[in-house]
Amino acid sequence: MPLKAIKLTIFWGSLVLSIVLALLHRTPTLGRLSLYLLTLVIFTKPAAQLFPTINIGKVLLAVRRETGQASAFAAFGHVASQLFPGTSLFTILQFGLASGPKGFQFWGFWALVLMTILFLTSNDFSTHLLKRNWFLLHKLIHPLYVFVMIHAGLRKGYFGLIPYVVVLLILYTFRFLAARGVKFLAPPPPQLMI
Repeated sequence: MPLKAIKLTIFWGSLVLSIVLALLHRTPTLGRLSLYLLTLVIFTKPAAQLFPTINIGKVLLAVRRETGQASAFAAFGHVASQLFPGTSLFTILQFGLASGPKGFQFWGFWALVLMTILFLTSNDFSTHLLKRNWFLLHKLIHPLYVFVMIHAGLRKGYFGLIPYVVVLLILYTFRFLAARGVKFLAPPPPQLMI
């Protein structure tokens, strides 16, 4: 399947799936889907650098933008599925802010704000318009990911944060090692015969 077809399938498939799940009020499913896709997006680059011989990393790098957009569709569906007749988006967002940093809704609100910014700038027009600043803007994925992890962890109480902290430690260990040029499963360098 050509790369363009894969990208279109991810984009439109995730949009339709998110709409259907939102209409069915599958809030937890959409939240988990968004988290898993965002995890895939943020782990792709360091994992591809650490494991250069694994070809799936190249494919995932090629569809990283579409995977991020799919994560945003799921996040938007996650919020939309909580809108019942008579409940406005403003009411839900106000509730999220009022919960304060100890409430998972607070972190979900800020994750939604960052996700919206990243989604709106995940296109060729924004890349061309913002140039180098686009890369700086898209570093917002790191606080976004932390906010999403806190949001998901706090749903289970403070001890629920532990597995999410472990995932964050793994991510930033991967990023640290990749920045240092460490490679696993890389072919050995050629030996000189003298």
